[in-house]
Amino acid sequence: MAGGSPTAFLLWSILACLFYCFLIFHLWNYDRFKCVRWSQANRRPGAFKRVMTYTYITSLTLLVIFGAAFTLLKFKEGDIILFNGEVTSTPLELYSPAHKKWVLPLLFVFTIAWACEHITHLEGKLIRYLSAPCTNSNLPEELTFWLFLQNQGPRSRVWFDSWEFKLWLWGSMVAILGMPVTALVARKQLDTCLAWILLVGSSVSTCETLGFLFVLFRFPAFIRKVKDDGAAPNIIVRLVYSYQLNCGRIAFRFVFSIPLLVLGIDGVQGSHPINMSPFWSDFLLMLGGIGSFVSHPLYLLRSFNRVPIQNL
Repeated sequence: MAGGSPTAFLLWSILACLFYCFLIFHLWNYDRFKCVRWSQANRRPGAFKRVMTYTYITSLTLLVIFGAAFTLLKFKEGDIILFNGEVTSTPLELYSPAHKKWVLPLLFVFTIAWACEHITHLEGKLIRYLSAPCTNSNLPEELTFWLFLQNQGPRSRVWFDSWEFKLWLWGSMVAILGMPVTALVARKQLDTCLAWILLVGSSVSTCETLGFLFVLFRFPAFIRKVKDDGAAPNIIVRLVYSYQLNCGRIAFRFVFSIPLLVLGIDGVQGSHPINMSPFWSDFLLMLGGIGSFVSHPLYLLRSFNRVPIQNL
């Protein structure tokens, strides 16, 4: 597979850098970066919050590094003309030795970034959230926690002792090991290696997003239950706000994962008609990039909400 044109990766780089600037601006206005200070974590849930926050920031930082460096290599190598006269991006295997030596390290950077993203979206950063329905501590806000919260019965359960936390823990271990191992196993053929990374990463992302559909389906009933239990109005407002942002985020998560899944499947089999097409390879890569970097701000706004809910 040719792996997309320099222009497609340039779009990824621009979107990654723009969102990283927005991340810095948003966290500064949120609490002057106090949320990323480890010294603020005096309790176990607080320390867990910092770990998840650092994982998220690490993922975005590595995406910026990968996007900028890979785009530079793509532009330097340019295009080639095939025997049938078609013009396509130079395959990774045909890069000059000076450039080729950087490809595999950058692919490992990409896999680590994607693994950190899996950890974040499987669980989520901890925020000061629900003070009444379940617990008085800070709580996580992502897939496995929403399952934990919706499965709460009359007896209050502890997050760190729940099966949902164990699901996140094992899922995170598989993600942080599985993505780099994918690159390690397929490293002999760089173009196929990139295809396997896209296939494995997008498959996991698609499964996570499908799992969150189940959470969203149960969310309105959950909000009604919390309201009937006498929760404070600011909690109901935050739940409704989170539900609305999650609906948009999940829609764009599909826009991100499905195109990359198609590219991954095409890249590991047959003659790669999609990846070798200048239009379809760039279209799907750009679509995936837009889906990723639109869903990220929705996630950030939901998790680090600057609006003073108590004043609404």
